[in-house]
Amino acid sequence: MTLSKLHPPRALRRARLALASLTLASAALLAPARAVAQGAASDPTLAQALFEEGRRLMETKDYAQACPKLAESQRLRPGTGTLLNLALCNEALGKTATAWGQFKEALFFSKKEGNAAREAFAQEHISALEPRLSKIRINAENTPGLAIRNDGQEIPAAALGTPIPVDPGSHQIEATAQGYSVWSTTVQVGENADLKTIAVPKLVPMPVEAAKPAGPQPSGGGSAGGGGLRTAGFVVGGVGVAALGAGAVLGILAAGQASDAEDDPALCPNKQCTPRGREEIDAAETKALLSTIGVGVGVAAIGAGVVLVLTSGPSRAESASAAGARRSAPGGVRAQVVPVIGPGGGGVGVLGTF
Repeated sequence: MTLSKLHPPRALRRARLALASLTLASAALLAPARAVAQGAASDPTLAQALFEEGRRLMETKDYAQACPKLAESQRLRPGTGTLLNLALCNEALGKTATAWGQFKEALFFSKKEGNAAREAFAQEHISALEPRLSKIRINAENTPGLAIRNDGQEIPAAALGTPIPVDPGSHQIEATAQGYSVWSTTVQVGENADLKTIAVPKLVPMPVEAAKPAGPQPSGGGSAGGGGLRTAGFVVGGVGVAALGAGAVLGILAAGQASDAEDDPALCPNKQCTPRGREEIDAAETKALLSTIGVGVGVAAIGAGVVLVLTSGPSRAESASAAGARRSAPGGVRAQVVPVIGPGGGGVGVLGTF
């Protein structure tokens, strides 16, 4: 019986490489989404330039020009220091609710970062602003599919009946629902602890003919927009997941078979393989090769599927149901979040004991 010298098994090396590739591929699957979300928004050089210009304008008390620059700097590169300066700027402009919400947010991050000085600074301004906050309270009759907006920003159904901090000034309240006439009103909110209550009546149904969308209607067979691309993306991605899983299984089997053969004194005594041991090693190498191919195909297919999904637009059904889903979907929160609305935009405030 001829014994062959056992070199470090290629099957074992290939299997380990396949498993390492699988681990890296799994981590990389989230990268495309992060790149889409962060790539275009992050520009530290421009953010720093805007911050410095905003600070310079604040020193000259030109708050109307300073605030947009600080806001854009914060969007490009979020930071607690920039957020505190933006809150100070809005406070100086008289946007008390916007400033209060930003100080609340800065307080939360200052605590998280362990910055006691910023925490005390934010809390001092919050305490000074809270007694001055003006608010609106919106009560509404029940209309199916009702959506209420303040200056174009949707008010969650859970916030109805709750006094919501708003900046002083004029606010446009609008109520809409599919198949109903639009209702709107304008309310003027005072500067110091004013409270305005708006009663939204039950909306009036539109005439049947007026409620029908204009133009030719699509047939009920398929989805529009990017629905086809999205479906193809999920199909391709599903194939990739299957291939990735098969490659992982083969890699595990190859690693086990090669390792068992190497350690079996009947097959490879003293690292010298018998013909039977050599057959086991060769079989493990074949599995390892197939594992490597499966992992490669799986990663490529999943990547293609992700690209197809990210580049597809929403289907008509998704677009129609998105607003309703946002209103009705329950969510667990760790702190009470209150919308903060102003004529130039909105945000949220974090309420609770910190």
